[in-house]
Amino acid sequence: MSAATPSANETVVLLLAAGEGRRFGTLKQLAHIDGEPMVRRVARTLLCLHRPLLVVTGAGGDDVAAALAGLPVTRVPNPDWRDGLGASLGAGIRAVRERFPLAVSALVCLADHPLLDARALQAMLVRHAQKPEQILAADHAGMPGPPVLFPVDCFAELAAWHGAEGAQAWLRRQGTRVERVRLDVADVDTPADLDRVQRQLARLHEHPLAH
Repeated sequence: MSAATPSANETVVLLLAAGEGRRFGTLKQLAHIDGEPMVRRVARTLLCLHRPLLVVTGAGGDDVAAALAGLPVTRVPNPDWRDGLGASLGAGIRAVRERFPLAVSALVCLADHPLLDARALQAMLVRHAQKPEQILAADHAGMPGPPVLFPVDCFAELAAWHGAEGAQAWLRRQGTRVERVRLDVADVDTPADLDRVQRQLARLHEHPLAH
C-alpha cells in the first residue's frame, strides 16, 4: 500500500483506525457494512478526495491492513495504540510531518464514521482554501469534533498529543478559530449503532432519489 506523491501546499488525509473497539466488543473497523469492512468503506470515501491518505493502525493491525489491501494508502503502525485516541492522533500527525513536509494541513478522520460523504469533505477542502487559518471541524451537537481539518501551524502541538483523549478539549480552547461544519458522521461505537447505520443505508438504497 502506498499513498500518492504529494505536491506543495497540499492537504494530507489522516484516518485513525487503531482502536480495539472496547464498547463495540470487537474490532469495529472490521465490521462489515454493505459487504465490506467499515475501515475500507471509509478509506475509499477519503480516496475520492485525491489526496495522500495515511491510515494509523494498532489493534489488529495486520487484519486492518488486509482489509485495506489494494487501496493506495500508507499504513502508519502505532505501537502505543493502547494509550488511546490521542496517541494515535499524535502518531499520525508525526507521520504527516515526516512524510509530507510541504503539507499545509491535515484532514483527520475516524474509521468508525461510515456515512462520511466525499462531497461534504471536499467542501471542507474548498472552505480551507478560502480560510486557510481556520480550523474546520464537524458539528457534534454543538461541539467540534472529527473530521477536523488542522492547518499546519497546529502540527507541532498535535504531534506531541498522547493519552486517551482526542483533540476535542484542545479544539474548545481555540475559540473562534474553530469553524464548525455540518457532516453526517454517525459514530459507530456499539453494535446498536451499527444496526442503525445499516437501516439508514437500506433506506437510502430503497429510495435513492429522496436524498
